[in-house]
Amino acid sequence: MARACFVGFTLSAALCVSAPAQKLPMLHGRGGEWLSWTPMQRTAYVQGFADGYMSGFWEACELADQLFEVGQPHRLGDKDHPTEVPSGRCLTHRGEFSRAKLDEKGKFDVGAYTDVITAFYEKHPVCRNFPFPFLLQTLSSEFATADELYEKAVKGGLQGYEIRSREWCSGENPETSETITVDTR
Repeated sequence: MARACFVGFTLSAALCVSAPAQKLPMLHGRGGEWLSWTPMQRTAYVQGFADGYMSGFWEACELADQLFEVGQPHRLGDKDHPTEVPSGRCLTHRGEFSRAKLDEKGKFDVGAYTDVITAFYEKHPVCRNFPFPFLLQTLSSEFATADELYEKAVKGGLQGYEIRSREWCSGENPETSETITVDTR
């Protein structure tokens, strides 16, 4: 038994040592991955993201009512003043995905978002390290064009990502590893 374990361990170690290392590991949720997807895959991702984002936000806001003991004598607001209760105040901060709409077949059309993200990565390859979930979160409450997102990103103007956005759009094209000068004036 000990001999079988030793042989198994030796083979595992040999495989790990002999396996080629990747120069640059795949960065999930980045521009290269987004651009490799078909339009249908991008749409499915954004639909799932928007659905999960809005459902999660709703549930978190409902939990705010429980946390702050809504229904107790010290309750803030009432049914006639819903923004005075914790969940009402919470929901006012939720992104709305206002550009999503139902198409003629009654399906959730998120083309406005997939088109902007695709254009962002295609027109600004220096920003392909910018994770697309963060772009979607930004677009959910403040819709922008690809060029407007780029301008905000290089100037650190994306709320919540002020420092990281400049890093993700730092001027190195991850596809070619060449450095590109980015004007941040």
